[in-house]
Amino acid sequence: ARSGNLRVQLEWQKSIDPSVVAYMIYWNNNGDSSRVPATAINTDGFYKYMVTGLPEYVQTFNIVTVDDRGNRSVGQSLNAVRVFGPFYTASLTNQRLNTRRFFGTDSVRLFFIKMDSTKVFSRIRYHKNDNTLDSVTFLSDSVTIKSFKPGTKPTIQSYFKPASTAIDTFKTLQPDSLLAF
Repeated sequence: ARSGNLRVQLEWQKSIDPSVVAYMIYWNNNGDSSRVPATAINTDGFYKYMVTGLPEYVQTFNIVTVDDRGNRSVGQSLNAVRVFGPFYTASLTNQRLNTRRFFGTDSVRLFFIKMDSTKVFSRIRYHKNDNTLDSVTFLSDSVTIKSFKPGTKPTIQSYFKPASTAIDTFKTLQPDSLLAF
């Protein structure tokens, strides 16, 4: 199971039983279900099914095979699958500036406080010397901005992946302004 934004992508290998004609997926305490035909396999040999419209919660998914006579297997459960959404997004904060160092009249190196490992990258939008708006994306805890127009306020927005296997990247609700410099 790969968590996402109010959705989960389930992946599994094809059954070795040649009589399997479909897979039944159950969630929401077996209140919701979907049927995946055994012919829907991807070229990589895996089935991939996206369950959408989920609430932000922890779900259990049950996958059951169905054979050509309607018999069902015992199945397999995927427990404690976290679904992320607006509560998770509201908890995110932008990377915080620690210090800055100027180089010449229009270059500045920004140093940020280290964040947890779920931060994927941050993006700074700023005005260049010619007054055009530009942006720079960075993965580390520091970045150099060239042709920066002094006296302007750049903004920063950080992006996160809540788990290494997550299918969606989340961003903070809004960018934060950095102090004018």
